[in-house]
Amino acid sequence: MFKEELYEEGIVKESKNGFATVIITGSDHCEECTAKLYCKPGNSNERSLIVSDPYGAKSGDKVRVSIKGSKLISASFLLYGIPLILLIAGLLIGMQIFTNNKEFYSTLLSLVLILFYILTGYMISKKSKQKISSHPEIVFIKTPLN
Repeated sequence: MFKEELYEEGIVKESKNGFATVIITGSDHCEECTAKLYCKPGNSNERSLIVSDPYGAKSGDKVRVSIKGSKLISASFLLYGIPLILLIAGLLIGMQIFTNNKEFYSTLLSLVLILFYILTGYMISKKSKQKISSHPEIVFIKTPLN
């Protein structure tokens, strides 16, 4: 999975500042896909994906998008792995340092640690610019004929 690349095809909805919003039509594979972290559900048959656009695609262009397996693993770890580690660490630390109501205060400590992680990540993402390297990328454009 780490060196694997997933490819999807879609149509560019809009493009600006080196990024494009691509509409990917849903297929039977969407339910099983590990790249769901990147797709934003639209209506029932439509998913949108924000991708880096090194070629300057225009609205209406058909494109092929590549998502690297290493990016999926990194995103999964940031979204699920770190909060799980914080949950377990908060429970273990809380059970050692609290004397009364150990379970309650340990759970509360875990939730506070996870909330702090989420808020810190949110603040950092708001202050920093989007990194093009962290997004899926357009690898092929097929311009419609007029």
